[in-house]
Amino acid sequence: MSKKQKIVAVSVLAALGFAVYANTLWNGMFWDDYDFILHNRYVQNFEFGKFFTENVIAGAGFGSNYWRPVLLTVFSIEYQVFGNWAAGYHLVNFLFHVADALLLLFIIYSLFKNYWLALLTSVIFVVHPLQTEAVSYANSLGDSLSVFFMLLGMWFYLKDRRILAILMYPLALMSKETAIVMPGLVGLIEMTGYLTPSLSDIGEGVRERLGGLFKKLWPYFAIAGIYIALRATSLNFINTFNLYNEANPFTDSILVRIYTFFHSLVIYFGLMFWPRHLYIERTMDFATAISASVLAGGLIFIALLVLVFFFRKRMSAVSFGILWFFIALAPMSNVAVPINGLLYEHWMYLPLVGIFFALLAFLYRITKVLKIEKIGFGLFIVIALAFAGRAVARNFEWHDAIGFYTQTLRYSPGSYRVNNNLGMAYADAKNYAIAEKYYQLAISIDPKNPVAHYNLGNNYRDGGKNFLAIKAYEKAMEVDPDFPFVYSALVNVYSMEKEYAKARALLATHLEKYPDQIETFISLGQVAIAQGDYAGAMAYLEKALAADPGNTAAQSLYIQAKAKLPPS
Repeated sequence: MSKKQKIVAVSVLAALGFAVYANTLWNGMFWDDYDFILHNRYVQNFEFGKFFTENVIAGAGFGSNYWRPVLLTVFSIEYQVFGNWAAGYHLVNFLFHVADALLLLFIIYSLFKNYWLALLTSVIFVVHPLQTEAVSYANSLGDSLSVFFMLLGMWFYLKDRRILAILMYPLALMSKETAIVMPGLVGLIEMTGYLTPSLSDIGEGVRERLGGLFKKLWPYFAIAGIYIALRATSLNFINTFNLYNEANPFTDSILVRIYTFFHSLVIYFGLMFWPRHLYIERTMDFATAISASVLAGGLIFIALLVLVFFFRKRMSAVSFGILWFFIALAPMSNVAVPINGLLYEHWMYLPLVGIFFALLAFLYRITKVLKIEKIGFGLFIVIALAFAGRAVARNFEWHDAIGFYTQTLRYSPGSYRVNNNLGMAYADAKNYAIAEKYYQLAISIDPKNPVAHYNLGNNYRDGGKNFLAIKAYEKAMEVDPDFPFVYSALVNVYSMEKEYAKARALLATHLEKYPDQIETFISLGQVAIAQGDYAGAMAYLEKALAADPGNTAAQSLYIQAKAKLPPS
């Protein structure tokens, strides 16, 4: 690639990236942004050690099966720089997305020495509307960050800087779990003919070639093994490998999982080539029997494998692209391990590269043979602009929480999470009546989930309906006695209503379950002061200070209680 070609390619990809994602700079922060960033005290306080020992949203007081310390490190750096300024986070996401496209450009060119094929594939990667779910909101950085380290590692591998290439793998894994596939993609690179064996002569000397491949890939396998062992033991927070806590046909039958994967292939291909209806909370039933969609997905799967074999000598780039698609999609296929969902748009962030690369490689050859390169290029520009326009429109749907959740509910009206989150958005706007409507809808969908009950209680409290707030909080506690936030909320409302005895009794009950929680001792001290029991307050606060001598809240309350204590 000449210097001029590099300048043109970098300029085109950066300009397209900015054109498509500039409108995200005015978007807000919502969805997972609260738990991962805005309400995560570990991120806010840069508690670096916690990033490596706790789950990804432990700092927000919640449990998760995700462990992403590198992602949390980046979030924390962003928070120190930007605080709650949403545009800063969106800018970082855009920059990583463009960086991924540039790395993709250089990797493809290094492998196939075809400038136009590398550039056009990277253009599709930048502008495709399916990518918006992985770029348009702050917490989606996990996708582009993990892919950045994966592609950078592959680039180092191609440049024979093997130690740096290997070091990128754990960084990718600690950004997002789906990076587990990096050894497969590195192996695919190794098998293209750029280095040793090519797809065209894969059958010749298989044992020797596979042996040589293993020698080059064993450090990646060792890292993957260590990672899996850690996630199965000390870093197994909540059911790391199987996110279904109860057995069902999907977890029990690999055949059901294969059927479901085939069904998802049909949806994915539809979204790749006709990305009209995009929304985040997609629902899909398990495919427990053969159906038209399962058959269609099975045919797509078989056809792609046939194309890999057919083009391995004639046009190895096509085979490379298809294999890239399957390798990158493997962790989200649910076939080997059932994971936390069946289908998400952002899961295609890296896999779609393979399909479009294969398609463009085929069409590039055809247009050259038929000598219609200009017509082909013109059609590409039209399609790319259409994709870009759809992506820009989709980004506008991410502008604010109320608009985003309302759009999502048009497609997923039965989503507990979206109804609950829309209630929160209206509550933040102080529209308590509409907020109550969506909280009640969420409760009707999943009455055993304490979150909507708790949020409904907050809504009543903020609307001045403390009696109803108490009822909602008590219901949340009944549904899940271990839900951590409801105790302090209920204590606050009891105190507002001057029902100090109830507040104190509730805290005492909570203290029996969790005797080491400093916050409970502090709350008991506050309630005791409000009751006029200054000696009791000092006793509680002394226990808090014994556990945390530097706690300023406990110190202040202790001084206050001591000052009001009558002289003996």
